[in-house]
Amino acid sequence: MERAGIYARVSVKHYNSKDYTIENQILAAIRYISGNGMECAGIYSDKGFSGMDFNRPGWKRLVKDISAHRLDVVVVKDFSRIGRNYILAGEYIEKIFPEHGIRLVAVSEGYDSGSSYNGAGFAAGLKNIINEWYARESGRKVSIVKQYQKKKGGYTGGAAPYGYCIKTENGLRFLKEDASMEVLKKIRELKGQGYTSTETAEWLNRQRINRPSVYNVTREIYCTGSNYLKWDAGSVRRLWG
Repeated sequence: MERAGIYARVSVKHYNSKDYTIENQILAAIRYISGNGMECAGIYSDKGFSGMDFNRPGWKRLVKDISAHRLDVVVVKDFSRIGRNYILAGEYIEKIFPEHGIRLVAVSEGYDSGSSYNGAGFAAGLKNIINEWYARESGRKVSIVKQYQKKKGGYTGGAAPYGYCIKTENGLRFLKEDASMEVLKKIRELKGQGYTSTETAEWLNRQRINRPSVYNVTREIYCTGSNYLKWDAGSVRRLWG
């Protein structure tokens, strides 16, 4: 009878996610083991550990038992439980496990290295790991660009606030005043004259001036159609500055 070791991991990000709880991962693995005539020889788990970190106590204990030939099979929920560093995860999957005669099963991806038909599951699982790496690298590059923009005095926010538009000059994004700035100045002028936010909203509505959310879409200061979205006190206060 093959000796199976269950490995489960949950990161801080997925700590309370039902699909990724340690208990549910182990339960899925036990069901697989029971249904395939194996013996559960050990359960190894890591809570609150990133998939990028392979220096996890549960994982290290698993690797130690593999090296000591105490296991024949490793069962995981999916490839990403092994790790999200696709280079290191791939090394374990394609090199280290086979060298120790370890059969790998990824339950949710239908992968079993002992089966002759597992290409689709392996491809899908490895693709998930690579996508995670790509997303992280993309995020890192975006962060670098933002830091550069900030250092050079560029604008690092998303959409431009009311009264401004974004212009790109020499690869840097800058806020420039646009047509809506005149409305923004008027709103603040009325505040200086003692107008309340409600009174200011009423003034704007009499002029049929579009609210910022409408202006961002239509780029029209004044409403020319029949569907006019009125200002309220809250929408005015958000622009008082």
